[in-house]
Amino acid sequence: MRGLIKFFLLLIFNFCLFLPNAWPLDDAIIGVVNDETITFKDLNDYLHSTYVSLVAEGRKDEDIKEIMRDLQANGIHRLIEDKLILSRANKLKLEVREKLVDDKLQELKGQYPSEQVFLDALIKNGITISDLRNKIRDQLKIDFVVEEEVKSKIYVNPSEVTDFYQQNKDQFMKKEQIQLDSIFIGFEEDKAKTKAKAQEALKKINEGNDFNEVAKEYSQAPSLGIIEEGQLLASIEEVVFKLKDGEVSSLVEVERGIYIFKLVERIPSQLASLSEVKDSVYNFVFKKKFQERFNAWLQKLKKDAYIEVKQ
Repeated sequence: MRGLIKFFLLLIFNFCLFLPNAWPLDDAIIGVVNDETITFKDLNDYLHSTYVSLVAEGRKDEDIKEIMRDLQANGIHRLIEDKLILSRANKLKLEVREKLVDDKLQELKGQYPSEQVFLDALIKNGITISDLRNKIRDQLKIDFVVEEEVKSKIYVNPSEVTDFYQQNKDQFMKKEQIQLDSIFIGFEEDKAKTKAKAQEALKKINEGNDFNEVAKEYSQAPSLGIIEEGQLLASIEEVVFKLKDGEVSSLVEVERGIYIFKLVERIPSQLASLSEVKDSVYNFVFKKKFQERFNAWLQKLKKDAYIEVKQ
């Protein structure tokens, strides 16, 4: 969190570098939307409230940094777009029920161990509950108007899903998979005893005892089952993907304990069926259509507005 705050302050500092020293910083006009001016303070507040909202939502540090990097380069344009969308929502007389704001606020609080921790986080980042409620209200308005004027008008025909699948089959090839039976014995206080126990289990298997019966006696975890490359530790995959059908591995030590593997069968790379991937294809096609329609809708809002960004 301390690193993110430093990042945010650096972001604000970078904006300061581009403003003439003679101007009162907060009052410097950096843009105009219709009859509304945008000052450096407006942009500063926008960046700050966005940052705090992301923190309040419990977003990952890397996600926050990525969003703030985008705002560092495009903050004024994002602010203008938000103002245009909010203006459209207000023109449509969209109202946000306070219960929805309350529900969202409760959801944000739920990301924290307690309400006091949540409030402390807001205070630390210089924002009040009232500020946050206003940010939530504006965001809900934006969501509502985008839903009404963009999303609700998108339709994905089932034939489009089928066509995309047929034309992009290479994207739906499953990797080679292997089915593994496994025995896992976790390290306790004495690693030597764990290793001795694992060697004892392996000895029974090598003497002809059924692997699954030995697993019932020794294993502390269920078998791994069907896996594909990239799902396990590299040290494990280096062993298991070299096994032949029916072959049992030697002891494989990891941080938490020791594994013994048996390769049951290899499942060759194959094309996933349409029924397996239709939901993901639908979502992809929908998102593509949404982005195209949203961009066209936003461009129309911009075309119908007076916009000026100061150099």
